[in-house]
Formats: sequence, C-alpha cells, structure tokens
Amino acid sequence: MPGPEWIWVIIVIAVIFGASRLPAMGRNFGLGIKEFKKGIAEASQDEGEGKGQPEARRQAREERGPSA
Repeated sequence: MPGPEWIWVIIVIAVIFGASRLPAMGRNFGLGIKEFKKGIAEASQDEGEGKGQPEARRQAREERGPSA
C-alpha cells in the first residue's frame, strides 16, 4: 500500500467530516456493504428458483388440455 498518499487522503477526510464522525461513517459503510452482499445473494437465489417456472407452466397447460 502506498504510504504518503493514503495518509493525505485520511487527513483530508478528517478535516472535511471531523474526526468524531469517522467511526460512524465507517460503520455505516460496513453496514451498506453487508446489505449489498445480502441483496446480491437473495437475487441470485431468486434467479435460481425462477428457472423451473416455465417448465411448471408448460406442465400445467398440458394437464388442462387444449383450449377452445
């Protein structure tokens, strides 16, 4: 990790937002990442469940018989 650049970035952020707000910002950032990952996992799970639906609809149509 490059040294001096990151130190300057941290100093500038501390000056802009105040040192007392940095822990809360970090916590909120972590919670946001956690929620994002949870949403991605739920979306991929829902997508996996949705793959069988067209087959189920086709079978239901066949069971009902030909339409008038």
